[in-house]
Amino acid sequence: MANAERVNIEPIKKLLQMAAPAKAADLDELFNRLSPVCEVDRTQERILFQADADNNLIRFGTKCAVRLEAHALAAVVIIAAIRTPGYKNPDLNQRQSLFGPADVLLTWAVGRDLQQWLKRNKGYQRDLDRILHGAETDIPEELVSSLSTSERMVGTGLFKVASAYIILHEIGHLNFGHRPCQGFLSIQQEKDADTFAADWLIEGTQEGRLPVLFGISVALLWLTVFDVFLGPQQGSTHPEGYDRLFQVLDRSIDRNDENEHQMTWDFVSIMLFVHMRCAGFDFNEQDALQMQGDPRDEVDYLINRIAQMDRKR
Repeated sequence: MANAERVNIEPIKKLLQMAAPAKAADLDELFNRLSPVCEVDRTQERILFQADADNNLIRFGTKCAVRLEAHALAAVVIIAAIRTPGYKNPDLNQRQSLFGPADVLLTWAVGRDLQQWLKRNKGYQRDLDRILHGAETDIPEELVSSLSTSERMVGTGLFKVASAYIILHEIGHLNFGHRPCQGFLSIQQEKDADTFAADWLIEGTQEGRLPVLFGISVALLWLTVFDVFLGPQQGSTHPEGYDRLFQVLDRSIDRNDENEHQMTWDFVSIMLFVHMRCAGFDFNEQDALQMQGDPRDEVDYLINRIAQMDRKR
């Protein structure tokens, strides 16, 4: 790839050590065995994370990583909101107070990701504000600075875990010796790499599972956005984003831990709801009734609507 630059792998290794400190010895063994090399693309706007088993290479783009960081900062706002009594039925002023910063961050990040998808897959580029109103301008510096020091620290932590998950997914491809293909085999390879990455991070945590589960959720929600706005992708190489999101979390969340179960699925439900409202999905009293039970069932309900492109009521 002409725009890719070979870089030192050590910063990647340090990121993975930070995200999964209990797996430090395993990480040394993995890197010694695979001897992976890393390339960074600083010019392409599209989401770029790749593995090349033939050349023992992982490659990622820095510009898309900035948008992933915006998703992580938005996640911190939403996590704080779901700790607020009555957050599911706020009035307009309360909603703006709780979710306003997240709306701005996600509009900016999602708008740019959708623009790149349209350019790459449809061959044309639309003005950002025609995709999502407010996506044209950069994130206001005052918005990020308005977040508390604690919120910015937590957001940075979620971004690092989300990045580590995506990088570990690509390393998983190298570990299993996956080669490019299509159809069932390719989709199964992606699921195996997802399992490898999630298990690695959860087994490697020393400070509790919730931050890891939130970080994994941020990474997979980032990929699910395309299904929300554009419909199921029906690709021949990757599972649908929403399928990956649900299956990874359903396998990883401890159902016997009520707090972990409630908090993680609540977070995912709210994030999906915010994206779906922005994408033009209507919700009525029937939906409200469907979304008053177990938060895992809420997520399953929302995903079914995304899969069926059931926007209007």
